[in-house]
Amino acid sequence: MNRTYLHTFLVIWGLLGLLYVFLGSHTLMHTIQDSRVGWMDRAMLIWTKGGEVYAAVIFFGLLWSMHRGQESWKPVRNGFLAIVLLAVVLPQGLKSIFADYPRPWKVFPDVHDIPGLTKSFFKSFPSGHTAFATALTAGWARMARPTYQYPIGMVLLATGVGYSRIHLHMHWLHDVLAGGILGLGCAYLGLRLTGFRETH
Repeated sequence: MNRTYLHTFLVIWGLLGLLYVFLGSHTLMHTIQDSRVGWMDRAMLIWTKGGEVYAAVIFFGLLWSMHRGQESWKPVRNGFLAIVLLAVVLPQGLKSIFADYPRPWKVFPDVHDIPGLTKSFFKSFPSGHTAFATALTAGWARMARPTYQYPIGMVLLATGVGYSRIHLHMHWLHDVLAGGILGLGCAYLGLRLTGFRETH
């Protein structure tokens, strides 16, 4: 795991944890929904795609372009695919366990609609988008060439995806917290299980 990524993640997630302790998920949700503006809704609809398959395809293509034709490509490819697989299976497995856990749209249905958003009402825990984005960015920060790892930027990208899920009224803060931790675990396990060591 990239140390800068890990330390930055722990600081941000620690602050989010304190926010959860002192403010709570419901109060934070109300605060965000009361201050929503149209341009932010549109921006968050785009940013949230960082936790979807589009991001994985882009990351995979960029990693391939960095390592193509070199011995480093095979361990990078295997590590990345393992991370993606874990980041899909583990969050969805937990969602099936907590299938009746309501999303904000179910608990607070009177929030103004967001054009272009497909609402969901259950399977809130954990945030799959946040888990996927965290896994991808943590993997990138380890497997990309050192010049292009951008660990702090990668953490901010994943954090933005987590925020987008709250802004779009799709997840609670504690869903996002759990998703991020789960995604970090998926990246660690994927790299460990495939024996990934270092990108030179």
